[in-house]
Amino acid sequence: MACPAMGRRLNGRSISIHRCYTVSETATALGLHRGSVLRWLSKGELSPIDQSKPFLIHGKALREFIDRRTPRKQKCALHEWFCFRCRAPRTAAFGEAEIIGANVNSCNIRALCSDCAAVVHKRFSLKTLATLRRIIRLSAPQHLKHLIE
Repeated sequence: MACPAMGRRLNGRSISIHRCYTVSETATALGLHRGSVLRWLSKGELSPIDQSKPFLIHGKALREFIDRRTPRKQKCALHEWFCFRCRAPRTAAFGEAEIIGANVNSCNIRALCSDCAAVVHKRFSLKTLATLRRIIRLSAPQHLKHLIE
């Protein structure tokens, strides 16, 4: 689901669930134009308390509306990377990934998305590298070969 208001996420923390808001107050609290709120009312996505003017929107209904429109976080499994093009967790294409950088505790691993072939990156702990190696094939430049072994 696309984020509302030209790509911005709505922040409902300023909305009190025990209060009623006019269209202008709703727009101000969410940092939007009045037209956006009126469009939600006309489409039936957001419902006012009654059909008399000025439209009043109950805070609890407004908070529920914002929660419905907010995308949920998606957890990636150990062998999955989050692809920003697909907007979903994906496995590495061909079951292969490459270690591209490392420090004392962790390393960066790059792979291709199995669906769209976009480059995806993920940071791994060196402790989990052995487990990951059993799932996918890892390659590394010469100076990082000791991480695989």
